[in-house]
Amino acid sequence: MKLNLTKRWWIVIQALREVWSVAALYCVVAVLTAFLGVIVEPFVPYEFREVITPEAVGSLLTIIASSMLSVLVFSLNTLVQASTAAASNATPRAVGTLLQDRTAQSALSTFLGAFIFSLVGLIALNTHLYGGGGRLIQFVVTLAVILLIIIMLVRWINYLGHLGQVTKTIAQVESPASRSMAAFRQAPFMLAQKRQGDLPTGLLMVEHKEIGYLRFIDLAALDSIADRLGADIHVVDRCGMFVTPGRPIAGIALANGKGTPSTEILEELRKAFTVGDTRSYDQDPLYGLTVLSQIAMRALSPGINDPGTAIDVIGNLVRVMAAGEPESKVVHHDRVYMPEIKTSEFFDAAFTGISRDGADKIEVGMRLQRAFESLSFLPYAGYGDTARFYAATALERSLAKLDFESDRARLAETAFKG
Repeated sequence: MKLNLTKRWWIVIQALREVWSVAALYCVVAVLTAFLGVIVEPFVPYEFREVITPEAVGSLLTIIASSMLSVLVFSLNTLVQASTAAASNATPRAVGTLLQDRTAQSALSTFLGAFIFSLVGLIALNTHLYGGGGRLIQFVVTLAVILLIIIMLVRWINYLGHLGQVTKTIAQVESPASRSMAAFRQAPFMLAQKRQGDLPTGLLMVEHKEIGYLRFIDLAALDSIADRLGADIHVVDRCGMFVTPGRPIAGIALANGKGTPSTEILEELRKAFTVGDTRSYDQDPLYGLTVLSQIAMRALSPGINDPGTAIDVIGNLVRVMAAGEPESKVVHHDRVYMPEIKTSEFFDAAFTGISRDGADKIEVGMRLQRAFESLSFLPYAGYGDTARFYAATALERSLAKLDFESDRARLAETAFKG
């Protein structure tokens, strides 16, 4: 994700992730094709105008309309079943990544868009909007749409075999989680200043009027407000916090002699904080770790009892926590101060639940110890000490839960001691 992203562009990106965005593009293409046929009509040579009959174009569009509607209904039913399987076998938090999968979205958008394209084309054809030249343009564009449908059908058929599987769901969660972690590594304070310690005293605290999870912070907007006020703005918490009225989201350090900001400026500051019903991966590197950990905990539950999946997830968690390049020292927002995410928060989000629920399984305990050893070698501040602490905690839990002395001895022998 782009580091210096404004709220406006973030909203655009969120919209482009939805199915309707590509379907709307098909609708625009269909309308433009109809108008193009009318405009180009006088310039088409006479000998080409009667090559394509109205019945030829109409029959193709009719076939596309009827077939795409059936395929779309089948695809939607398949996606619903896959979402249900992901929610029950993995975690409900993973459903969002499934619905934003580019292949699934491309398939649904293509089928829906082709259906809309054929309807618009039939309307233009049956209302005699254009003559032979327009029909030729419509026929050429229709052939291009048919080729696109064939390509997408082949991809979709191959993709259906993996849709809804736990391994596929894990991979779909790991991808945005790794991107979020890489963005965090590059700019851990989102190109703002690092807040040292607790909030300063004497701040004008600002609350949000909505209730929900903090999904996005527009740092550029906050920096603009701070410049106008001649003040510093301290963000209280990172994305992922649960916002309620009465809990401050930011504090303004007004200079001496500066009065209270106007109601309009305070409202503008609140709008820089986007609140929603669910967390978002974009500025919340802890969320991906949490979702992956929940998948592992579901696999370790007595109803599923699949330690193999939990072991696989531990490997995914190590890859996510290792994602990214060393941080950049560039600061674009001099008057905005962001709190840091402690190293222990990453380890807690990723491994606390797994080490608790998998404490009675020797294979999970041994895999956790190897994971902590691997993480201790990463060149990130505090990873070595934190890995040793969580390895000792996981070992203590397992030794208390394992029934056989031989298992306890094996785990103690392979434990990471740093």
